[in-house]
Amino acid sequence: MLRAGQRKELKSSIKKSWILDKAGMLFWQQGYHGTSMRDIADACDCKAANIYNYFKGKEDILFEVIKDITERAVNSVRHLEDDSNTSPLQQLRSFIDSHLGVLVQMKKSSVLISDTGLQNLTREHRKVIVVLRDDYDRIMSKVISRGIESGDFAVKDIKVTVYLISSVIIRSTIWFSPKGRLSADEVADIIFDFVYRGIKA
Repeated sequence: MLRAGQRKELKSSIKKSWILDKAGMLFWQQGYHGTSMRDIADACDCKAANIYNYFKGKEDILFEVIKDITERAVNSVRHLEDDSNTSPLQQLRSFIDSHLGVLVQMKKSSVLISDTGLQNLTREHRKVIVVLRDDYDRIMSKVISRGIESGDFAVKDIKVTVYLISSVIIRSTIWFSPKGRLSADEVADIIFDFVYRGIKA
């Protein structure tokens, strides 16, 4: 059984997640600058003052939205950073499966805001996100490099290749729907085939 302090912490965490979910949707629909703290409060059916119990301001909310999705993406592929037990082809497939699997479980608005909202963050918050994105890029770069060394992949520029692959994964969430004719696994199959055809040796 949870103690009183633990119950309070859990309730606070759930409330913060609720606010982030609603705010992410508004940021996507109305734009960051077109969304006010009152808009967020109205969407959460509470007063603006209540939002300040959890966040310092609108930029802090945007930062948390972006940090959450970015951390999840990085953590989903971190197991591949020093993988020496599977082939580069298997690692590439696992990378696509893992990242896409995280994205399709989240609100489309939050995923897309995390991709476009960086310029609205403070310098300090932007640095945090850039470090996380660098982690993501480094892991994928290692997978691509292993494929080049094994003779499976042939690319002219690893950095550009990483950007292209990540863009394909992220942008697929624009049109993907859990109720559509293709499952997430089938979409991952298509992305893998598309990427591999472009980089195979």
